[in-house]
Amino acid sequence: MTIAEIKREPRNKDTIDLLKHIVQQVEASEDATEVLAFVKIGKDYHRFSTGIADMMKLIAVLEVAKHDCISRMTTD
Repeated sequence: MTIAEIKREPRNKDTIDLLKHIVQQVEASEDATEVLAFVKIGKDYHRFSTGIADMMKLIAVLEVAKHDCISRMTTD
């Protein structure tokens, strides 16, 4: 086998797999109405979202996500 024959997985495979899973969940639920996603592309984070109806609820969810990120930092 030569180097050219080795099939490499792309670096973004985990990201693509997660996005496919999210799409499946949204397609399976008629109740899915809003999405907010941050994707790190290169060194920068990019935000993608639909309209957000309840901004205060979103802020609360972001606070929980922030806490989760900080917890992961201290355990990694």
